[in-house]
Amino acid sequence: MQIPFTRPQASWTPDRASRLKYLCLVPVVLYDSIFFLLPLVFLIWIGFWSVENYRAVPGFSIANYSDIFGQFFSRSRYAYAIAQSVWVSATTTLLGLLLCYPFALGLVFLVPARLQRFALVLAIAPFWTSYILRLYAWQTVINTNGLLNTVLLRLGWIDVPLQIIFTQMGTRIGLLHYLAPIMILILYLVLRNIDQTLLRASENLGATLWQSFWRVLVPLSKPGLVYCAVFGSIISLGDVLSGIVLGGGTGKSLLGSFPLFSTVILNEYAASTNLPRTSALATLLIAMMVMILVLGLQFAAVDE
Repeated sequence: MQIPFTRPQASWTPDRASRLKYLCLVPVVLYDSIFFLLPLVFLIWIGFWSVENYRAVPGFSIANYSDIFGQFFSRSRYAYAIAQSVWVSATTTLLGLLLCYPFALGLVFLVPARLQRFALVLAIAPFWTSYILRLYAWQTVINTNGLLNTVLLRLGWIDVPLQIIFTQMGTRIGLLHYLAPIMILILYLVLRNIDQTLLRASENLGATLWQSFWRVLVPLSKPGLVYCAVFGSIISLGDVLSGIVLGGGTGKSLLGSFPLFSTVILNEYAASTNLPRTSALATLLIAMMVMILVLGLQFAAVDE
């Protein structure tokens, strides 16, 4: 009896898979190292330099940080700018979640499956246009003599034009327009992957629609909510365009007329030759973003 010849197949061992995995990670690691990690390390390093004869001198000195914290509440009032940034960031993120979560729910549970991709494309379409163009477009809408006030005055709903431009409310509008597409996308993907049989099971067990929402749907979508909160907080904290174009640099808010911390950094860079001091200020902003990221990852890990 002749045994048929079969060509031996190469076995796919875990060791080979591991080597291939690390090989695929090389381009990503190189890209992040060259375009993100190295510039970040260089920025932090410059913060410890000093200035002599209007020139930055490499070295290691904490004089920049001592000077910053020395006038934290006095002349430059960096503390108030930080508080303003945190306030605007937190409230903008909360508004974004309150607006985008119901929208994502509607996409998943109300829009037919065959139309969901098209509806999602329409929802994230604003992200394809230039951010600065969107901000200037909002200026024509919320300006004192803009489209919104003109329509409301013609309808007789208001007697005095609304003061939205050059306030922190204007800043929030610009930030929300920037954040909404990404928040909707994140929440849609999370909600889309939730096993809907769990919702039907809770309904069969006697839960009301509201109980199913709070006790089943919201806990299962918590990771998406946390990721959106982290994304919204970090972007709102570091953004400078909305605060300048729509907020006027020093917009009025509940905390008073203080600029955002990102605006303070930009003004320091434009008006000063002390680059190490500006780098130290930027490092403080980065440290705040890292703290938000770490806290968000902790909450996400607890939820998982």
